[in-house]
Amino acid sequence: MGAPEHGLHVLDWIVVLVYLIGMLAIGWVAGRRVKDARGFHTAGGRLGSLLVGLSLLGTYLSAMTMIALPGVAFGPDGMRWSIQLPFLIVTALVITTLVLPRYRRAGVVSVYQFLELRIHVSARALASACFVALSAGRTGLTLYLPALAYSQITGADILPAIVVMGLVTLAYTVWGGIEAVIWTDAIQVFVFTLGAVLSVVYILWDIHLVNADFWGIAHQFHKLQIWDPSLDFKQIASLWLVLQTLFETIRIYGTQQDMTQRYVTTRSTREANKSVWICIVGYIPLGFAFYFIGAALCVYYRALCLSCHPDTYFIGQLVSGKPRWDAMYPHFIAARLPVGVTGIVLAAVFAAAMSTMASLLNSGATVCVEDFYKRFWPKERSDRHYLGVSRALTVVIGVAAVGVALYCNRVGETGQLMWTKIMGYTTAGVLALMALAFLPIRIRPAAAVAGWVTAIGLVWYLSTFKVVHALLWPVIGNTAGFVVALVLNTLLVALSGESPFGPRQRFPLEATRAMAATDAQASGHEGSL
Repeated sequence: MGAPEHGLHVLDWIVVLVYLIGMLAIGWVAGRRVKDARGFHTAGGRLGSLLVGLSLLGTYLSAMTMIALPGVAFGPDGMRWSIQLPFLIVTALVITTLVLPRYRRAGVVSVYQFLELRIHVSARALASACFVALSAGRTGLTLYLPALAYSQITGADILPAIVVMGLVTLAYTVWGGIEAVIWTDAIQVFVFTLGAVLSVVYILWDIHLVNADFWGIAHQFHKLQIWDPSLDFKQIASLWLVLQTLFETIRIYGTQQDMTQRYVTTRSTREANKSVWICIVGYIPLGFAFYFIGAALCVYYRALCLSCHPDTYFIGQLVSGKPRWDAMYPHFIAARLPVGVTGIVLAAVFAAAMSTMASLLNSGATVCVEDFYKRFWPKERSDRHYLGVSRALTVVIGVAAVGVALYCNRVGETGQLMWTKIMGYTTAGVLALMALAFLPIRIRPAAAVAGWVTAIGLVWYLSTFKVVHALLWPVIGNTAGFVVALVLNTLLVALSGESPFGPRQRFPLEATRAMAATDAQASGHEGSL
């Protein structure tokens, strides 16, 4: 990959360094407020809905949005993936009316503790292990994509970018805990949005400069097509995209610790619900913006070819066996954006990556401590001990993520497709387990585990033999796992002669009272259990 026209000017480096130093400063300030392990994981439950909502948005955005979405739209798929975005409203309704209030009433720090309370410790351990694997995979991919952008802009190797982003994010996450993560996430959303706006303005201006027929070229190459009526199970079709986003976003907002952990950092259930809506309503236009960036970039580079001034890098991608469409947006940043603006957009790329990485590091450490260390080695330890363990595990997960990032560089697939596969492999059956836990009946542990194994086996079969597109893995796997578990549970109940409802679960009394008290205070009256 050749160096771009101007690389990074001194002013660009100053912008990026100011951003990185600012994130470290926030981590240092927040770290002075962390006195115990619960503060490290929940910030004492004192944060407001706007701050937490922006943090959720920053976590959900990630470098996937800023690099992979333009890459998808630049390639042959165009804007077809954007059909997913409006259906996030359904996800918000499900989470705020059914899921989030139930978690708050349970008073759990780790969402997977809810599985033990409703089913069995085996369900908790399985889902927790899946999330730790997902954390390493997603963090690695999140590091890789902005490193690819850095490499494209500067002409340097990706390793320095991976190491620098990893170290800075580790530093403020280890020191400041979830409060540092939330504050930096919120600030990073503004940096990220500024980068998106500047990108759209400069892309449209460059299209104007070459006197291109934007709509004509976009129509010719199907860049703005959103609906695809195909029902081919092995291809990307609109119906599969809608089903996948419903299954996966409900799983993300309902079972993924990096998202659900935010729900207990707010002052009340009402505030937590508002934070979810802030995140969803904010993400939909930003998602559309980055799909549009990819489609518009394709129009621009096609217009250059039509005007007999083709971009050599674009032509190289066209004739290559495996074009890296994820690199086209960073290439535009390097080649076309003016000095200073390049630094802002690169800082936005880093912000998108670091917000997600920080959340996954903190949440991964939370799961390891709450669901494994405390649960299976229940020795009496001081809170300072658990705080130290949390920080050490944060470092371990961060190092693993660097290894995954280096592996992603050798795969050669688009970021969006890699992410779809990572989710499919590491979260198979988790949504089925959580759906079983929300049923009003008692689920036998053997039935739940059998359902999870069914989902894992199906995903392995579907991916190995290429039976259907990766979009349908979570849909088929979780549905089959849920049905198998429910049928087996019905048989076990019938054979035992016991009531299907079983004993009522016991939620942690102290935590439940605390949640009830904060909700009552937020409502202006005293509550009772």
